[in-house]
Amino acid sequence: MQGSAKTLKRDTLNVYDVIFQGVAGSAPAGAAVATLTGSAAFALGSLPLSAVVAFVIVFINAVIINRISRHVAGAGGYYAYSREGLGNFAGIYTGWMYILYQVMSLAFIGLSIAIFLPALLSSVFGITIPSYSWVILLIIVLAFGYFVSFSGVKNSVRYAMVMASLEVAVVSAISIIIIISKPTVNTFSVFTPVYASHGFTGVMLGVLFMYTAFTGFGTATPLGEEAKNAKKVIGRGVLASSVVLGLFFILASYAFTVGWGPANMLSYSTELVPGIILTKNYIGLIGAIIITAFFINSLFTDSVVFTNSLSRVVFSMSRDNVLPGILSSVHAERRTPHRAAGLMVIIAFIIGTVSVVTLGGFNAFLFTGIASTLGALAVHMIANASLPGIVYKLKLKLNIAADVILPAISIVILAFVFYGSFISINSVVIIASITFVVWLIIGLIYSYLGRKMLYHENIQ
Repeated sequence: MQGSAKTLKRDTLNVYDVIFQGVAGSAPAGAAVATLTGSAAFALGSLPLSAVVAFVIVFINAVIINRISRHVAGAGGYYAYSREGLGNFAGIYTGWMYILYQVMSLAFIGLSIAIFLPALLSSVFGITIPSYSWVILLIIVLAFGYFVSFSGVKNSVRYAMVMASLEVAVVSAISIIIIISKPTVNTFSVFTPVYASHGFTGVMLGVLFMYTAFTGFGTATPLGEEAKNAKKVIGRGVLASSVVLGLFFILASYAFTVGWGPANMLSYSTELVPGIILTKNYIGLIGAIIITAFFINSLFTDSVVFTNSLSRVVFSMSRDNVLPGILSSVHAERRTPHRAAGLMVIIAFIIGTVSVVTLGGFNAFLFTGIASTLGALAVHMIANASLPGIVYKLKLKLNIAADVILPAISIVILAFVFYGSFISINSVVIIASITFVVWLIIGLIYSYLGRKMLYHENIQ
């Protein structure tokens, strides 16, 4: 019989596996050629400056994760961090919000292919596919993520490492070609607020959307049970992945901005996949085909990474008796939490399908993206707040600057980003916000009941 064990395969992953789980989690090629349009709508020709500021914010969060993971490392990731530092209620609540963040992300990843690929093929290559193809593409993307994740943690993470490395290398090479092919377009002025809508305000709104491109950097945290020397490897891996992503996004945003023209970035922000258009203009059709292939591959890889991370947190919560026990089952041969992964993928498919049917394709894409971002911000803020509690609980020497002030700064910044998520109020933002609030309220009730249940178990 498969799936009764409740431990994952230990000492399987090294620091490089951890690094590129985080890099792949941000879908570097997908973000570079498409996602940065949201940031460009506000930062305009100052897009590279927004990338720099977003990198600083992400790096601060990575430093905090590094400090936490020195003391807490396991399959629970942020859920375990919050539970250790702030208690059972905060831990369960963080895990609950993490499920929203990640399952919406899975739906968003699937819809990124299902909705945009047909439009991309039509607008860039003149290829038309049937209108119902979105549901087939959604199934393919989510099923791919599940089966690669199911195959074993080493297989899935090594796959992510290879693909993410290729994505970064190819997009970086294209960026360098754009930069050197026309030396006259290069300018340092894009690292100032001069081009942004309303100056530095536009830069910071650009940071809001740029941050979403980085959000996968922490997907390595639930690999703590399977990594060698996890209390060193997880934190270092998250730090390194944030640096790789930061340098990558700064390079790509600079190349695409100067290549398009800093004064013309408003038109850049209205294009479906401006990075592919730019590559076609500078390198030709072959270059456009190559970067399109990596754009698609980036999202398939992202599906694997998010299935890995979400399934392990759900598995950990189930093993701690705060989710149904069946979800803590591990496949006897593959040593993966296959039931947790399967349920989350099915839920992501249902969310994606219902969203498209009720809201339409593009609005469904926006809805899942906004909801996942709100969930991610809530999770990061609570997890960062757990650091002082962990240090106190373990009776370690408190470093006021690193253990208190730095998390406080990060929470204030993330709260601003959270607030900025509502800067453009429309029906989709309202629907996503209502969904977030409903999930939040249910989570508060569930966390209270879960805490009471754990309390009674502990005193028996």
